[in-house]
Amino acid sequence: MKDYFSVQEVAKLLNVSRSGVLYHIKTGKLKATKVGKIYIISQENFGDFLKHHKEEKKKKSKRSSQTKLKFD
Repeated sequence: MKDYFSVQEVAKLLNVSRSGVLYHIKTGKLKATKVGKIYIISQENFGDFLKHHKEEKKKKSKRSSQTKLKFD
């Protein structure tokens, strides 16, 4: 596996747009290093992002299952 990924490569891996990856970088959810005018994402930072993102999805699915409403 590569040590670093480009924004475009991460976008393909996540099946999102390039601007979606840049959004995660700018909000601090995905750590990246700026080299000149481009960002590079380390394998470690990408793995951390995936792990955190997976945990967030689990939390959201638990919340939605707790808010069931009954109508008579």
